[in-house]
Amino acid sequence: MALVCFAAAVALVADPSSLQFDHVWIVVSPNAPERAALERAGFQISPDVNRHDGQGTASISVEFENAYLELMWPDSTVAVEPGFERAAEKFHQRMLWRSSGWCPIGVGFRETSPVAPAFSFPTWSTHPEWLPAGSDIVILTPRDDTHSPSLFVTPRALTDPEKQAKLAARFHHPLGVRRITAIRLFFPETYKPIPPLGYLQKQDLLDAKQGDGWLVELTFDGESSKKSKDLRPDLPLIVRY
Repeated sequence: MALVCFAAAVALVADPSSLQFDHVWIVVSPNAPERAALERAGFQISPDVNRHDGQGTASISVEFENAYLELMWPDSTVAVEPGFERAAEKFHQRMLWRSSGWCPIGVGFRETSPVAPAFSFPTWSTHPEWLPAGSDIVILTPRDDTHSPSLFVTPRALTDPEKQAKLAARFHHPLGVRRITAIRLFFPETYKPIPPLGYLQKQDLLDAKQGDGWLVELTFDGESSKKSKDLRPDLPLIVRY
């Protein structure tokens, strides 16, 4: 599927695929020293550390009214469930993205309808032990793909827009931002975009274009202040607000 590049980031609006943007994660060094770059940029980070039992990772988050940003890392104190060794190794390679060539970015979406969206490409599911019973993460990125971002659909049991808004109300970012209103991914020149990425772009859920390397660009509140901050080299992240 051809990937069309737009001049501006695609707004996160309701779409016919019954999906909405939920969160983005970036794999970072253990205990996330990269959090300092977010704090310098004017973000308040939640003090809670999330342990993903069975998956071997931990994370911290920055909460917004409609979504969140997560810094995730492989954590040796978090158990890896039998059968999830391969997943744990993937996170390790994503952490080493500067040398491994893996993409350090994951983008999650939530379902807005009880009817699951139909995809024209193969998907697969996973159920780490920290998930509620009867729920799975649907992975859109091919299982053996070691170059693409992780694209996935979060279980409905974990996605409640009202709870997210209440959670975000506990934090007041000095930068003054409240909502993520667009997301764009930049990929290296050598990368060949996969069909799931083209699908998400066609549904106006994200934008993607060639750049100098892996990078995620988040736009807040419609870029009403016409300002931006580049958090490289600490994080492959640009914020517009």
